[in-house]
Amino acid sequence: MLAVICSLRSLTVIAAVVLASGCQAWKVDNRPAPTVIERAGNDKVAITMDDRRWVVLNNAQVQSDSIVGMRVTGNTVGIGRTALSLPHVRAVETRRLSITRTLGLGVVALFIPSLYRFAIIEEE
Repeated sequence: MLAVICSLRSLTVIAAVVLASGCQAWKVDNRPAPTVIERAGNDKVAITMDDRRWVVLNNAQVQSDSIVGMRVTGNTVGIGRTALSLPHVRAVETRRLSITRTLGLGVVALFIPSLYRFAIIEEE
């Protein structure tokens, strides 16, 4: 009985940690690009240009008529410091909590123990 209580306690702790961390997703921010960049601070931002190129920048800042930051990834060529023309920015995305993904993960996390129970065949 003690083993079952410890097992349930472990599952509860794991589920709480998973749900507390939550799932994040890129969300388009409809505010003006300089405002979004300013509010993002040192967080990563994904920038889509008018010609459908995109890049993820870390520590992005607005300097004059450009967005400047350290390139993390994207479908453009280059590494390191990247500067993008502010007038040609189509959208700026930031990472935010996704309630749908978090709830989906919670449902899956709760469903896994039942799969484990069905997988074990007890012989009597």
